[in-house]
Amino acid sequence: MLSDLLDFYQKYPDILFFLKGIKRTSLEPNLLEALEFHGQRQREIFEFAQFYEIDERAHAMLHNLSAQMQKDGLESMFSHVRLPFPAMLLTIPKPELGEWPAALITQDDDTLYTQIYLANRNGLFPNLLIFKSQGASVDILHSPTFELARANGDEITEEAAIKQEKDLCFSFLAMAIGMSVLFEHKAMLEKEEVSAYPRAERRRAQRAGRSLPNKSVIKVRLGELGARQIEASQNPPAHSEEETSKRRAHWVQGHFMRNRAGGISWRNPHIRGAGPLIEQERQVSFDEE
Repeated sequence: MLSDLLDFYQKYPDILFFLKGIKRTSLEPNLLEALEFHGQRQREIFEFAQFYEIDERAHAMLHNLSAQMQKDGLESMFSHVRLPFPAMLLTIPKPELGEWPAALITQDDDTLYTQIYLANRNGLFPNLLIFKSQGASVDILHSPTFELARANGDEITEEAAIKQEKDLCFSFLAMAIGMSVLFEHKAMLEKEEVSAYPRAERRRAQRAGRSLPNKSVIKVRLGELGARQIEASQNPPAHSEEETSKRRAHWVQGHFMRNRAGGISWRNPHIRGAGPLIEQERQVSFDEE
């Protein structure tokens, strides 16, 4: 996904003209200028963005937590969280079936911008919309790619584009916010920085006389407490105070919450109950939607 995105925007917008059979001279000057500017801006963002590759178990935990954050209405607090980098590209494990999404999230003061990309066996699909979030306010902006599609007579509506990208936008945005908060809590998530390109790919490029961008990827996986969070999510909650007091020692899920400063805090998973903790081994899997 990463190399495809970098390659795509190195050739943007000409790659779209080629794929759609569009001649530059057929476009309105304002649209052509917007496309050129968008391509240049995307290349600049990818140049300084930090790339994150979230593994399957970390994705399962973050996905569940992001859903809970949205259920608890914490979206209005997102702008108060400082991302570790002003631009972050989040990638998740490639599903066996269906489309493979990724998200580019940028932060400018208290404003967040989210763009969704999709890939499948037919190639890469750039974002049609840009979601601008500021507190509880969300504005939906059209990308120049969307305007080009409409100018070319493609049968695409704003409603269809929103249906395709909106849920993914807020899921990824919540994951980015949650991940940023959890990075500040030891043992919830672990990070490993590696080269964005495998050694074999770097050697092939070198033999072909090409230079690859000097980019790194931060691989994100569960820490010890993150694994406990997954374990706790498998324990059915007690339904009464009496039942809680009689339960043997067990791990209880951590959760996000509002803090007094108007931001988002995290309470770590912890042990509750009586008696010694009896370790149990569980197999955890995550079904892609």
